[in-house]
Amino acid sequence: MNDLYRSATGNVSPLVGPGEPPVYEARNEAGKMPLQLVCDHASRRVPAALGNLGLEDEHFHRHIAYDIGAARVTRLLAEALDAPALLAGYSRLVIDLNRPPGHPESIPENSDGTEIPGNRDLDEDAQRQRVAELFEPYHDAIHERIASLWRRSKPPALFSIHSFSPRFGDAARPWDVGVLWNRDPRIALPLMDKLAVRGLKVGDNLPYSGRKLAYTINMHGAAS
Repeated sequence: MNDLYRSATGNVSPLVGPGEPPVYEARNEAGKMPLQLVCDHASRRVPAALGNLGLEDEHFHRHIAYDIGAARVTRLLAEALDAPALLAGYSRLVIDLNRPPGHPESIPENSDGTEIPGNRDLDEDAQRQRVAELFEPYHDAIHERIASLWRRSKPPALFSIHSFSPRFGDAARPWDVGVLWNRDPRIALPLMDKLAVRGLKVGDNLPYSGRKLAYTINMHGAAS
């Protein structure tokens, strides 16, 4: 974790107030499958203290706010596979949990052509608070759960669940599902074969690539 951002927030009022949803949702923690499911962009919520980041409600129904459908898929997989799952509790527009702190897309000022007023000109303290209260607890929880799986079973797998829109700009995305992976093909290649046998059009590192920036997988999956 970037030491610049790992620090206490002092006397600043907490972002997530009493009665608001937790920073992350844990499901099926006693699941027997040696697999940790995570969903970085599960939610479109914004802490009340940030006032919708200055955006109209309609923007929180778009892919810029969350990965549409990814939370439902993650919960269904957790049940079907008897695997534990962690789902982020707040929108990627507040802080993107799949980007390292300090990255230009970590706290985006613009997303797919939409200005994010509540993210403009944030000082270091405001950025640090989002990292300390939202980013760090989520990634600490992933680390702890993977460590627990290591202790109780054979080496675990890590699946990070996202979604993609069928079009981006003028480009069509014809795939039913994309499997993103980096160096280790032992899970990715058999999985793609099994999905293809079921008649699905499978993207091999499409429409995104696991060989590019994928913070969560690279941080927690040593042989991704």
